[in-house]
Amino acid sequence: MEDFCRAAGIELEWRNDDGLRTREVCQAAERHPSTGEMVWFNQAHLFHVSNVSQEARVQLLDSYGEENLPRNSYYGDGTPFDDGDLERIREAYRAETVSFPWQAGDALMVDNMLTAHSRRPYSGPRRVIVGMAESWRQKSA
Repeated sequence: MEDFCRAAGIELEWRNDDGLRTREVCQAAERHPSTGEMVWFNQAHLFHVSNVSQEARVQLLDSYGEENLPRNSYYGDGTPFDDGDLERIREAYRAETVSFPWQAGDALMVDNMLTAHSRRPYSGPRRVIVGMAESWRQKSA
């Protein structure tokens, strides 16, 4: 684990209770390798504690405290996000959402940098096949 974290630039801290805490500063946006446009490319709004119900949020904070939450997100310098800023990001996602009724035989291919995929609940039979291309990281100049 330590070798992996060091190689990936992830901070690692072993806790007194044999727990592990990791911290990673991720990009907010990236340049798309084909189109050249800057795109929002992170999930801070999903990982932040404000993305769970108020009841769950209170329970998590009471149980762990903010410092020990199982996951959370901050600005790159460690400054806490304002919940309103993250809610505006979520609203932008909602405003751009495209929904359609799936039919038997439908397939969807997504460029994960240009299109965010759904996080809506689904029930019923389905077959999910995932094909991943090689990971892309912006090369240093």
